[in-house]
Amino acid sequence: MIIDSTNYKIGNQAMANVLLLYYHLLDEGGITNDQTIYLDPEEFNGFDFLDFEVNNSGVNHGIDETLVKQGAIIYLLCDLNDMIAEYDQDYGLQPITKKICSALKTHESIPIPEVKPLLNTVLVPESEFNCSAYNEILQNIYRKYVHDYFSKKL
Repeated sequence: MIIDSTNYKIGNQAMANVLLLYYHLLDEGGITNDQTIYLDPEEFNGFDFLDFEVNNSGVNHGIDETLVKQGAIIYLLCDLNDMIAEYDQDYGLQPITKKICSALKTHESIPIPEVKPLLNTVLVPESEFNCSAYNEILQNIYRKYVHDYFSKKL
Protein backbone atom coordinates (compact mmCIF):
# COMPACT_ATOMS: atom_id res chain seq x y z
CA MET A 1 0.00 0.00 0.00
CA ILE A 2 1.41 3.36 -1.04
CA ILE A 3 0.35 6.43 0.90
CA ASP A 4 0.52 9.84 -0.76
CA SER A 5 -1.35 13.15 -0.67
CA THR A 6 -4.53 11.52 -2.01
CA ASN A 7 -4.89 8.93 0.77
CA TYR A 8 -2.73 10.13 3.67
CA LYS A 9 -5.69 9.76 6.05
CA ILE A 10 -5.28 5.98 5.75
CA GLY A 11 -1.69 6.39 6.91
CA ASN A 12 -2.73 8.54 9.86
CA GLN A 13 -5.39 6.00 10.83
CA ALA A 14 -2.85 3.18 10.54
CA MET A 15 -0.51 5.04 12.91
CA ALA A 16 -3.37 5.58 15.35
CA ASN A 17 -4.21 1.88 15.29
CA VAL A 18 -0.60 0.83 15.84
CA LEU A 19 -0.31 3.22 18.78
CA LEU A 20 -3.54 1.83 20.25
CA LEU A 21 -2.21 -1.71 19.90
CA TYR A 22 1.08 -0.65 21.51
CA TYR A 23 -0.82 0.97 24.38
CA HIS A 24 -2.55 -2.32 25.17
CA LEU A 25 0.70 -4.25 24.84
CA LEU A 26 2.36 -1.86 27.28
CA ASP A 27 -0.61 -2.07 29.62
CA GLU A 28 -0.28 -5.86 29.73
CA GLY A 29 3.52 -5.84 29.84
CA GLY A 30 4.10 -7.81 26.66
CA ILE A 31 2.50 -9.78 23.87
CA THR A 32 -0.15 -11.86 25.61
CA ASN A 33 -3.53 -12.95 24.26
CA ASP A 34 -6.35 -11.24 22.37
CA GLN A 35 -4.64 -7.87 22.02
CA THR A 36 -5.69 -7.21 18.45
CA ILE A 37 -9.37 -7.26 19.45
CA TYR A 38 -9.07 -3.56 20.26
CA LEU A 39 -8.57 -2.78 16.57
CA ASP A 40 -11.16 -2.84 13.81
CA PRO A 41 -9.76 -5.27 11.20
CA GLU A 42 -11.53 -3.25 8.49
CA GLU A 43 -9.33 -0.28 9.41
CA PHE A 44 -6.08 -2.06 10.25
CA ASN A 45 -4.77 -5.57 10.03
CA GLY A 46 -1.22 -6.72 9.73
CA PHE A 47 -1.56 -8.30 6.30
CA ASP A 48 -2.66 -5.09 4.57
CA PHE A 49 0.15 -2.95 5.98
CA LEU A 50 3.23 -5.17 5.61
CA ASP A 51 4.20 -3.39 2.39
CA PHE A 52 3.23 0.06 3.64
CA GLU A 53 5.10 2.89 1.93
CA VAL A 54 4.85 6.65 2.20
CA ASN A 55 5.43 8.78 -0.89
CA ASN A 56 5.59 12.32 0.49
CA SER A 57 6.37 13.97 -2.89
CA GLY A 58 7.57 17.09 -1.16
CA VAL A 59 4.73 17.11 1.40
CA ASN A 60 5.31 15.60 4.81
CA HIS A 61 2.09 14.27 6.31
CA GLY A 62 3.83 13.19 9.52
CA ILE A 63 3.31 9.49 8.87
CA ASP A 64 5.92 7.20 10.41
CA GLU A 65 6.41 4.48 7.79
CA THR A 66 8.66 2.38 10.02
CA LEU A 67 6.18 2.49 12.91
CA VAL A 68 3.35 1.25 10.70
CA LYS A 69 5.46 -1.54 9.13
CA GLN A 70 6.69 -2.70 12.52
CA GLY A 71 3.18 -2.39 13.92
CA ALA A 72 1.83 -4.61 11.15
CA ILE A 73 4.34 -7.29 12.08
CA ILE A 74 3.62 -6.91 15.81
CA TYR A 75 -0.09 -7.25 15.00
CA LEU A 76 0.57 -10.54 13.19
CA LEU A 77 2.80 -11.77 16.00
CA CYS A 78 -0.06 -11.10 18.44
CA ASP A 79 -2.40 -13.18 16.28
CA LEU A 80 0.22 -15.92 15.91
CA ASN A 81 0.67 -15.98 19.66
CA ASP A 82 -3.11 -16.33 20.05
CA MET A 83 -3.10 -19.34 17.72
CA ILE A 84 -0.25 -21.03 19.59
CA ALA A 85 -1.95 -20.44 22.95
CA GLU A 86 -5.38 -21.51 21.74
CA TYR A 87 -4.47 -24.58 19.69
CA ASP A 88 -1.39 -25.74 21.61
CA GLN A 89 -0.06 -28.83 19.78
CA ASP A 90 -2.26 -28.22 16.71
CA TYR A 91 -1.37 -24.57 16.06
CA GLY A 92 0.59 -25.47 12.93
CA LEU A 93 -2.44 -27.11 11.33
CA GLN A 94 -4.59 -23.99 11.50
CA PRO A 95 -5.03 -22.09 8.19
CA ILE A 96 -4.58 -18.69 9.84
CA THR A 97 -1.30 -19.84 11.40
CA LYS A 98 -0.05 -20.85 7.95
CA LYS A 99 -1.18 -17.52 6.47
CA ILE A 100 0.52 -15.51 9.23
CA CYS A 101 3.77 -17.47 8.98
CA SER A 102 3.81 -17.15 5.21
CA ALA A 103 3.30 -13.38 5.41
CA LEU A 104 5.95 -13.01 8.10
CA LYS A 105 8.40 -15.18 6.19
CA THR A 106 8.38 -12.72 3.28
CA HIS A 107 9.23 -9.93 5.76
CA GLU A 108 11.41 -11.89 8.18
CA SER A 109 14.40 -9.55 8.15
CA ILE A 110 12.85 -6.14 7.49
CA PRO A 111 11.90 -4.18 9.60
CA ILE A 112 12.10 -6.61 12.55
CA PRO A 113 15.00 -9.01 11.99
CA GLU A 114 14.08 -11.01 15.11
CA VAL A 115 11.12 -12.43 13.18
CA LYS A 116 13.42 -14.92 11.43
CA PRO A 117 14.61 -16.69 14.60
CA LEU A 118 11.07 -16.53 15.97
CA LEU A 119 9.76 -18.31 12.87
CA ASN A 120 12.54 -20.87 13.23
CA THR A 121 11.08 -21.79 16.62
CA VAL A 122 7.50 -21.87 15.30
CA LEU A 123 7.90 -23.64 11.95
CA VAL A 124 8.83 -27.00 13.43
CA PRO A 125 6.79 -30.08 14.19
CA GLU A 126 4.65 -29.22 17.21
CA SER A 127 6.43 -31.88 19.28
CA GLU A 128 9.69 -29.94 18.77
CA PHE A 129 8.24 -26.53 19.64
CA ASN A 130 10.43 -24.82 22.26
CA CYS A 131 8.01 -22.63 24.17
CA SER A 132 10.73 -21.03 26.32
CA ALA A 133 12.83 -19.96 23.31
CA TYR A 134 9.70 -18.70 21.53
CA ASN A 135 8.59 -16.63 24.54
CA GLU A 136 12.07 -15.19 25.01
CA ILE A 137 12.26 -14.00 21.39
CA LEU A 138 8.69 -12.66 21.54
CA GLN A 139 9.45 -10.74 24.75
CA ASN A 140 12.64 -9.33 23.21
CA ILE A 141 10.64 -8.11 20.20
CA TYR A 142 8.11 -6.49 22.53
CA ARG A 143 10.85 -4.73 24.54
CA LYS A 144 12.77 -3.53 21.51
CA TYR A 145 9.93 -2.40 19.24
CA VAL A 146 7.06 -1.50 21.57
CA HIS A 147 8.47 -0.61 24.98
CA ASP A 148 11.59 1.09 23.62
CA TYR A 149 9.55 3.01 21.03
CA PHE A 150 7.85 4.91 23.85
CA SER A 151 10.96 5.07 26.04
CA LYS A 152 12.83 6.87 23.26
CA LYS A 153 10.01 9.40 22.94
CA LEU A 154 10.37 10.44 26.59
